[in-house]
Order: sequence, then C-alpha cells, then structure tokens
Amino acid sequence: MQFQDLPILFDHGQSVVAVEVPLTEKTKILEFLYQTALNRGQNLYFWNQGYTQLQQVNESIQFIRQTSDICTSGLAWLLENPDMTGMFVFEGVISSSALEGAIEQQTSFILSNLFYELTTHKRQQFVVCLETYIELPPNLVPLIPVLTYEPTTLEQLQQIVDRVFVGQFDLKDENFYRNCLGLPCGELEMALSRLSGVINSNKELVDAVLTYKKNKLKGQGVEFISEPDVPEAGGLDLLEEILERAAVLLKPEAKNHNLKFPKGMILWGPPGTGKSLSAKLAAKKMGVPMVAADWSGLRGTTAFESRKNLREFLQFCDANGEHGLVLYFDDFDKGFAGFDSDNDGGISRQLAGKLLTWMQERTSQVLVMATVNRLEFLPPELIRRFDDIIFVDLPHAGARYEIFKLHLAKYFPGLDFNEQDWWRLLGETKLLTPAEIALVVRKTAEEAFYQNSKQFLNEELVFQPLQVTVRDFIEQRYSFTPSMIREEDKIVEIRNKAFYARPAASPDKSKWAKAPSVLFGN
Repeated sequence: MQFQDLPILFDHGQSVVAVEVPLTEKTKILEFLYQTALNRGQNLYFWNQGYTQLQQVNESIQFIRQTSDICTSGLAWLLENPDMTGMFVFEGVISSSALEGAIEQQTSFILSNLFYELTTHKRQQFVVCLETYIELPPNLVPLIPVLTYEPTTLEQLQQIVDRVFVGQFDLKDENFYRNCLGLPCGELEMALSRLSGVINSNKELVDAVLTYKKNKLKGQGVEFISEPDVPEAGGLDLLEEILERAAVLLKPEAKNHNLKFPKGMILWGPPGTGKSLSAKLAAKKMGVPMVAADWSGLRGTTAFESRKNLREFLQFCDANGEHGLVLYFDDFDKGFAGFDSDNDGGISRQLAGKLLTWMQERTSQVLVMATVNRLEFLPPELIRRFDDIIFVDLPHAGARYEIFKLHLAKYFPGLDFNEQDWWRLLGETKLLTPAEIALVVRKTAEEAFYQNSKQFLNEELVFQPLQVTVRDFIEQRYSFTPSMIREEDKIVEIRNKAFYARPAASPDKSKWAKAPSVLFGN
C-alpha cells in the first residue's frame, strides 16, 4: 500500500499505520498529514526523541506550540493519555536495532497495546509512525500496515521547478524526468535550490540533476550510466541478436500480446572475454541507462544493514526501470563463495532470497545482467530466475580479426595488413582474450609514440602518424603471459562446462577459420 491510501485506512477504522519514507520527505509528509487532519477537524502533532513535549503543527508546517505535559516516551505517553485527541506523528519510535534488526520488545508491546486500545474504545487518536526503513516483527504485521512513499511524478517535478526557478523552465525534455527517477521530491527540491543561482537553461537543469544523481550513487558504490557509449562487441553475434530481441520487448505494444520484458541474463565465461562490455552493449542497444553495482558491496556489517541496503537499491532500480534499465552485477559469483557454509551468519542466503523474490515479483522493466566465472557458486534457485545463461568463450579467429579491427581504428586509422600478415597475427594471438588483444594494440601504440617522441619535436609529434608493422604487435603479444596459460586449469574447467549454456558467438565461418582436419581420404 502507498502513502496516499492513508486517509482511506483511517476512514475504515485503522488507527495505527507505519510509513516508510526518506528523511528528506518529512516536510512533504507533514503537509499531506496536516491537510488530512484538517479535513477530519483535528489537530496534527509531531514528536521524536529530540523533543520533551508534543509539537503542534500549523498550516505552514511549523511547530507553533508545545503541549503542557512532558512527553519523553512517545507512544507510551499517548497510551496513557486517552483524552488527548488528534492525529499524532511519531518519528523514530519503531527503529530497528542496527545490530539485531529488530525493534525493542517493549516498543512492540506498546504498539500492540495501542492498536487494541484505539480499536476497542474508538478513541479519536490516529497514529503515524515515520521511519526510513521498517521491519515489523511477525506479531505486528497483521495489525499495522506499512505504507511506502510514492515515486515522484512529472506534475510534482514541474511544481518543484516552478517554485525554485519561478517558472523559468518548461519541462518538455523527457530526459529531465528520467534523470529524476529514484530521487524523492524533497531531496530533489533541496538539490535544485542549491543550484538555482547557476542554472540558466533547460540543458543545464537536465545535466545538473543527472550529475547529482551520479554523485549520490557513487557515494554508495554504485555507478549510474545514463547513456552507455561502447564499441561493438566483436565476434558476439548471437549475444547481440539476443539483446536485440530483448530490446523489442520494451515496446509498449508487447504488452498487448502478453509479452514481458526478460528478468535476467547470466554471462558466463573465463575472465577478460568481454562479459562486462556486453552488459554495457545491452544498455546501448536497448537505449536505456545502466546501473553497475558490486553485489558484495551491497552487504553491510550486519544482516539488518545488508537487507536495508539491498531493499533501498532495488527500490531505486524499480523507480528507474519505468522505461527500461540494465542492472549489472560484475563478478556476481564472488558474492556467493561459501554460500552453503553459513560462515557469514546467513547474510548471503538472506540477500539471495530477497533478490530472488524481487526478480520473481517485480513489474518494472529491469534486465539483470550478471557476469560470472564460476557458475556453480550461485544457488540453483537463483540461477532459475534468469531467462538465459550465455557462455562467452575465448574468441575464434574470425572474432579476433573483428576485435583487432575495432582497436586498430582507435590508434591507427586506415591501417590494414595483407592476408599473409593477418594469418600470422591471428595465429600468434589464438590464446588471447578480447581484453588482452586490446592490451596488445594499446601497448603497441604506446611504443610507437615513444619512438616518435625521440625523433620529433612536440609540434611535429602531434601530426606524426604512428608507424607499426605486424612484427610490433607480435612482440607485444609475447611481452606478457596470457591468462589462458597462467590459469589454464581453471579456464579449461570453465570451458568444459560450456554445454550448460547458450553460446554468445556462432561457429567461425570467416575466411580465417581453421579448416577442419581430415583423418582419412583426400
């Protein structure tokens, strides 16, 4: 249920509710509650542990006077004062213990007693408990509904901008609304108020909100990429086709055919094969933003903190998934190492269960893309929630050719080799991952620039092309040991299980493909 449903609950005899709301929204909440109380002919009171007396709220959402009685116990005080009528807002009275994740037993009893007292005697007292995060004990769940704060609407955004900028901007840019998704009204208004003197155009306004959003998430270890700009993933033609099919399901018309956006996709394979690049490519092809998060980083020091972090993060993803979103977990499997051992007090199990439930029940258009090296680390029940498991292998010769061409264009525009040189280069790099191919090209370019710097002045250096040969690339290839050789046993083990997944690339049909060996005959 949502916060706007509160008057209906009160009208139907529910006297105690809990509201889960960000701290920045307290004023907005009090504005709504004041109007609700006014419509019922009642006064609105507010209390938290920073006060020793109840504070009455006026139409300007100011505390205009204090009650004469001392109030240091919040809910317990109200329980003992049946003649005090009105609507009462208590902040922080049902906060969960950061260590144990449960509210105090005494508080639980007070809430239960208050519920039955108000219900039985029809007292003209209505209670709202405000918290940033709520976990009620099982005995209170049937008694007290927990309401959530609604996402910010376009109309609310326009009102905020009009108040802050006095009608200076007309929000017709869809990007502004998308950039605001996941930011509560109160927080957004505070952020824009700080920028009101330096913003002079719609574009500056759009960019300012995006920057604020990125910086906020960066502080939480999350990267928000509004428009991923990545090159094509060379050689992953089947994966690109899968992504194109998923992108089509974002069209509103898909719902008319009862078609739903896919829930998730696992990219499995050896390190450095382009799994992370593929996640960004997915967002680019779909034309949606991407949120990159470290699954292990969402864990807190306690189980309670971990659940809170994950819940808030998934709520943010839901808000931003209105028009499509790629949620990317890199090295997803590392967060589940030792999953069955309970060495972490069951935190991994709890988080996996919450993610599983969210993936099953969500209605937002969020595609979860998780890269893994060791699929067996993931709990089977979680694996089943993903629509596809795609194996990203070491690139074949045709794919290596495409990857080389992508990176050569960056450092050596117009450079190409004759067919003989290509055969030689592709043969010498058959054990390389895409990441290692990129490294070879970059180090070759760096060496060529270094040699130029010894021959030319700075002015000449700018326009002097980088001169290289196939031999230069091969030399850089042998300047390091490929991961396929360093970690051969582990990578071979991973590749031996590839039949469990769909391939990301078709068999090599290029002219660089190795001819099939013939055992008998001509």
